[in-house]
Amino acid sequence: MNKNIDPRVRDTAARLRKIREMKGLTREKFCEPLGENSEYWGLIERGEQAISLVKLLQVCEVYGIPIESVIQLNYAEENDEQLRMRIGELLQQCHGRQLEVVKKFIQDIALSL
Repeated sequence: MNKNIDPRVRDTAARLRKIREMKGLTREKFCEPLGENSEYWGLIERGEQAISLVKLLQVCEVYGIPIESVIQLNYAEENDEQLRMRIGELLQQCHGRQLEVVKKFIQDIALSL
């Protein structure tokens, strides 16, 4: 891998590869529903080619992957207890389908990080 590649591109590439591998898919099988070439996808997974936002959104949509599990954003650090309390407050406002989506989202994050 080229050392001059932006570390964010490298990290995103590694997460995309991990997600594909966790799904038990070869590059070829992974690329089929995306209409993508597996050799080109290999460049993306190795961090040699940055993925476009449109392609990233397509991958997330096709495979039901929360984009937040692929893109690492730098948030202000909070301790775990503060975060749990804030999340709990937000959950109290959710009902039915919202809670189902939150549960799925948390499961997906736990699998991908």
